[in-house]
Amino acid sequence: MSEADKTRGQAILKEFQTILALEEEAAAAYLQLAEDCDDAEAGEMLRRIAREEVAHVAIAKELVKLAQGWKAPE
Repeated sequence: MSEADKTRGQAILKEFQTILALEEEAAAAYLQLAEDCDDAEAGEMLRRIAREEVAHVAIAKELVKLAQGWKAPE
């Protein structure tokens, strides 16, 4: 694998790690907002969004794993 391919792979991995961190932060933020919310309907909506973000976390973790094993096409 060329140095350019390694650099590209590292850049992709870094981007996916950033996405993962953002998704984790979003899930935690929505959950905290739901816990702090006095309105039951709004709280449930925020919990639903938090669950969606948790699903995004799982996807982002898969992307990180794929990027960690990325090899340039030959």
